[in-house]
Amino acid sequence: MLSATGMTVHSSNRILAHQAFCCYSENMEPYIRTEAAVATIITREPAPEVLVLKRNANPRDPWSGHYAFPGGRRDNDDASLLATCIRETYEECGIQLSSNLLVKQYPVRQAGNHLNQPIPVTTYLFELPEQPAIRLQTTEISCHEWLDLDYVADASNIIRRPMSPRCPDVLFPCIPATAGFIWGFTYETLMLVIADRYTRFS
Repeated sequence: MLSATGMTVHSSNRILAHQAFCCYSENMEPYIRTEAAVATIITREPAPEVLVLKRNANPRDPWSGHYAFPGGRRDNDDASLLATCIRETYEECGIQLSSNLLVKQYPVRQAGNHLNQPIPVTTYLFELPEQPAIRLQTTEISCHEWLDLDYVADASNIIRRPMSPRCPDVLFPCIPATAGFIWGFTYETLMLVIADRYTRFS
Protein backbone atom coordinates (compact mmCIF):
# COMPACT_ATOMS: atom_id res chain seq x y z
CA MET A 1 0.00 0.00 0.00
CA LEU A 2 1.08 3.54 -0.72
CA SER A 3 0.00 5.98 1.86
CA ALA A 4 -0.65 9.27 3.28
CA THR A 5 2.57 10.99 4.09
CA GLY A 6 4.47 11.12 0.80
CA MET A 7 3.95 14.69 -0.36
CA THR A 8 4.55 15.98 -3.85
CA VAL A 9 7.07 18.75 -3.27
CA HIS A 10 6.78 22.06 -5.09
CA SER A 11 9.32 24.81 -4.48
CA SER A 12 7.16 26.48 -1.83
CA ASN A 13 6.95 23.21 0.14
CA ARG A 14 10.61 22.19 0.21
CA ILE A 15 11.21 23.41 3.77
CA LEU A 16 8.13 21.56 4.99
CA ALA A 17 9.24 18.40 3.22
CA HIS A 18 12.68 18.62 4.83
CA GLN A 19 11.07 19.05 8.24
CA ALA A 20 8.86 16.02 7.58
CA PHE A 21 11.93 13.98 6.68
CA CYS A 22 13.57 14.95 9.97
CA CYS A 23 10.41 13.99 11.87
CA TYR A 24 9.92 10.57 10.26
CA SER A 25 13.27 9.20 9.16
CA GLU A 26 14.41 7.79 12.50
CA ASN A 27 14.01 4.02 13.19
CA MET A 28 12.14 3.30 9.97
CA GLU A 29 12.57 0.13 7.96
CA PRO A 30 14.20 0.54 4.53
CA TYR A 31 11.93 -0.09 1.55
CA ILE A 32 12.35 -0.84 -2.12
CA ARG A 33 11.77 2.11 -4.43
CA THR A 34 9.77 0.44 -7.20
CA GLU A 35 6.96 2.10 -9.11
CA ALA A 36 3.51 1.84 -7.59
CA ALA A 37 -0.16 2.51 -8.34
CA VAL A 38 -3.17 3.55 -6.26
CA ALA A 39 -6.92 3.62 -6.90
CA THR A 40 -9.04 6.65 -6.10
CA ILE A 41 -12.51 5.10 -6.00
CA ILE A 42 -15.57 7.39 -6.19
CA THR A 43 -19.12 6.10 -5.82
CA ARG A 44 -22.06 7.91 -7.41
CA GLU A 45 -24.98 6.68 -5.29
CA PRO A 46 -26.52 7.46 -2.88
CA ALA A 47 -24.08 10.41 -2.78
CA PRO A 48 -20.58 10.81 -4.20
CA GLU A 49 -18.06 9.36 -1.75
CA VAL A 50 -14.38 8.36 -1.86
CA LEU A 51 -12.83 5.28 -0.28
CA VAL A 52 -9.81 5.42 2.04
CA LEU A 53 -8.17 2.61 4.01
CA LYS A 54 -6.39 2.91 7.36
CA ARG A 55 -3.10 1.06 7.81
CA ASN A 56 -2.45 -1.06 10.86
CA ALA A 57 -0.18 0.41 13.54
CA ASN A 58 3.48 -0.58 13.23
CA PRO A 59 6.12 1.44 15.12
CA ARG A 60 8.72 0.85 12.39
CA ASP A 61 6.42 1.64 9.47
CA PRO A 62 6.70 5.27 8.29
CA TRP A 63 3.03 5.14 7.21
CA SER A 64 1.81 3.37 10.32
CA GLY A 65 -1.82 4.09 11.11
CA HIS A 66 -2.27 6.46 8.19
CA TYR A 67 -5.15 6.66 5.75
CA ALA A 68 -4.38 5.74 2.15
CA PHE A 69 -5.92 4.74 -1.13
CA PRO A 70 -5.91 1.06 -2.08
CA GLY A 71 -2.81 0.21 -4.05
CA GLY A 72 0.83 -0.75 -3.80
CA ARG A 73 4.06 -1.60 -5.55
CA ARG A 74 4.27 -3.29 -8.91
CA ASP A 75 5.09 -7.01 -8.95
CA ASN A 76 7.15 -8.62 -11.68
CA ASP A 77 4.07 -10.56 -12.77
CA ASP A 78 1.93 -7.44 -13.27
CA ALA A 79 1.40 -6.74 -16.96
CA SER A 80 1.00 -3.00 -16.30
CA LEU A 81 0.59 -0.46 -13.52
CA LEU A 82 -3.16 -0.63 -14.08
CA ALA A 83 -2.92 -4.37 -13.40
CA THR A 84 -0.98 -3.54 -10.23
CA CYS A 85 -3.71 -1.15 -9.13
CA ILE A 86 -6.50 -3.66 -9.78
CA ARG A 87 -4.64 -6.51 -8.06
CA GLU A 88 -3.65 -4.51 -4.99
CA THR A 89 -7.14 -3.08 -4.57
CA TYR A 90 -8.68 -6.55 -4.62
CA GLU A 91 -6.09 -7.88 -2.16
CA GLU A 92 -6.49 -5.01 0.29
CA CYS A 93 -10.25 -4.45 0.32
CA GLY A 94 -11.93 -7.06 -1.89
CA ILE A 95 -13.16 -4.64 -4.58
CA GLN A 96 -12.82 -6.08 -8.07
CA LEU A 97 -12.09 -3.14 -10.34
CA SER A 98 -12.04 -3.34 -14.12
CA SER A 99 -10.91 -1.15 -16.99
CA ASN A 100 -14.50 -0.25 -17.93
CA LEU A 101 -14.83 1.54 -14.56
CA LEU A 102 -11.66 3.54 -15.14
CA VAL A 103 -12.25 7.27 -15.63
CA LYS A 104 -8.73 8.65 -15.79
CA GLN A 105 -5.06 7.87 -15.32
CA TYR A 106 -3.14 10.73 -13.69
CA PRO A 107 0.52 11.57 -14.34
CA VAL A 108 3.14 9.98 -12.13
CA ARG A 109 3.75 11.81 -8.85
CA GLN A 110 6.22 11.15 -6.06
CA ALA A 111 5.27 9.63 -2.69
CA GLY A 112 7.70 9.08 0.16
CA ASN A 113 9.37 12.47 0.00
CA HIS A 114 9.08 12.72 3.80
CA LEU A 115 11.66 9.90 3.92
CA ASN A 116 13.82 11.45 1.21
CA GLN A 117 13.22 8.24 -0.78
CA PRO A 118 10.51 9.08 -3.30
CA ILE A 119 8.48 6.38 -5.03
CA PRO A 120 6.87 7.08 -8.43
CA VAL A 121 3.13 6.56 -8.03
CA THR A 122 0.43 6.51 -10.70
CA THR A 123 -3.10 7.32 -9.57
CA TYR A 124 -6.08 5.75 -11.34
CA LEU A 125 -9.54 7.24 -10.87
CA PHE A 126 -12.47 4.82 -10.89
CA GLU A 127 -16.18 5.60 -10.62
CA LEU A 128 -18.58 2.96 -9.28
CA PRO A 129 -22.38 3.21 -9.42
CA GLU A 130 -22.72 2.33 -5.71
CA GLN A 131 -20.69 1.20 -2.72
CA PRO A 132 -19.37 -2.35 -3.18
CA ALA A 133 -18.92 -4.87 -0.38
CA ILE A 134 -15.60 -4.49 1.46
CA ARG A 135 -13.38 -7.38 2.59
CA LEU A 136 -10.31 -6.01 4.32
CA GLN A 137 -6.85 -7.56 4.33
CA THR A 138 -6.65 -7.38 8.12
CA THR A 139 -2.93 -8.13 8.28
CA GLU A 140 -2.34 -4.67 6.73
CA ILE A 141 -5.60 -2.70 7.02
CA SER A 142 -7.42 -1.85 10.25
CA CYS A 143 -10.54 -0.20 8.82
CA HIS A 144 -12.03 1.61 5.85
CA GLU A 145 -14.08 4.75 5.42
CA TRP A 146 -16.23 6.30 2.72
CA LEU A 147 -15.80 10.08 2.85
CA ASP A 148 -18.51 12.33 1.45
CA LEU A 149 -17.04 14.33 -1.43
CA ASP A 150 -18.87 17.44 -0.23
CA TYR A 151 -17.07 17.13 3.10
CA VAL A 152 -13.65 16.55 1.55
CA ALA A 153 -14.03 19.46 -0.87
CA ASP A 154 -15.18 21.95 1.78
CA ALA A 155 -12.19 24.19 2.56
CA SER A 156 -13.56 24.87 6.05
CA ASN A 157 -12.87 21.22 6.93
CA ILE A 158 -9.16 21.51 6.13
CA ILE A 159 -7.04 22.04 9.23
CA ARG A 160 -3.30 22.20 9.95
CA ARG A 161 -1.75 20.06 12.64
CA PRO A 162 1.48 18.21 13.53
CA MET A 163 1.76 14.65 12.28
CA SER A 164 4.62 13.55 14.52
CA PRO A 165 5.03 14.01 18.31
CA ARG A 166 8.72 14.56 17.61
CA CYS A 167 7.94 17.74 15.66
CA PRO A 168 4.93 19.47 17.26
CA ASP A 169 5.65 22.76 15.49
CA VAL A 170 5.63 21.31 11.95
CA LEU A 171 2.06 21.66 10.71
CA PHE A 172 0.53 19.90 7.70
CA PRO A 173 -2.80 20.50 5.94
CA CYS A 174 -5.18 17.61 6.56
CA ILE A 175 -8.81 16.56 6.69
CA PRO A 176 -10.21 14.93 9.86
CA ALA A 177 -11.62 11.42 9.40
CA THR A 178 -13.24 9.08 11.90
CA ALA A 179 -10.02 7.44 13.11
CA GLY A 180 -7.35 9.96 12.14
CA PHE A 181 -6.48 12.44 9.40
CA ILE A 182 -6.15 12.46 5.63
CA TRP A 183 -2.87 14.16 4.76
CA GLY A 184 0.27 14.10 2.61
CA PHE A 185 0.08 12.19 -0.66
CA THR A 186 -3.51 11.06 -0.08
CA TYR A 187 -4.65 14.57 0.79
CA GLU A 188 -2.90 16.11 -2.20
CA THR A 189 -4.30 13.47 -4.56
CA LEU A 190 -7.83 14.11 -3.30
CA MET A 191 -7.42 17.84 -3.88
CA LEU A 192 -6.05 17.15 -7.38
CA VAL A 193 -8.93 14.85 -8.34
CA ILE A 194 -11.59 17.21 -6.96
CA ALA A 195 -10.11 20.21 -8.77
CA ASP A 196 -9.87 18.19 -11.98
CA ARG A 197 -13.26 16.50 -12.15
CA TYR A 198 -15.51 17.38 -9.21
CA THR A 199 -15.37 21.19 -9.00
CA ARG A 200 -19.10 21.32 -8.32
CA PHE A 201 -18.27 20.11 -4.81
CA SER A 202 -15.54 22.64 -4.10
